[in-house]
Amino acid sequence: MEDQVRHEHDQAAAPAALPLVSEGQLSPQIEKFSVAELTNLRNELLRGQLDSWQAAELTANFLAGHGYGASAENLREAIASIEMSRCSIDCLQTALEAVAYIQ
Repeated sequence: MEDQVRHEHDQAAAPAALPLVSEGQLSPQIEKFSVAELTNLRNELLRGQLDSWQAAELTANFLAGHGYGASAENLREAIASIEMSRCSIDCLQTALEAVAYIQ
């Protein structure tokens, strides 16, 4: 009986507001940046007058403006792949999701 009461108490104390994908996994919270913001960032990156360090700094500032951080090394790698492939807005969104972390 005591185990059942303890189990019911534990279930009641669990945070009920967290969205679950499947038992034990939290749903990822992915921010979608506006198309205008991503287009502006992409245009700045593709102008070709920034080296990888400057492009990483520009992208870091973009992310910081949205409350995110990113490793400089990861940003340089992501920016290099974006520049080489001339990727789309969706590609840029995916690249930012891959390197950004909440500060």
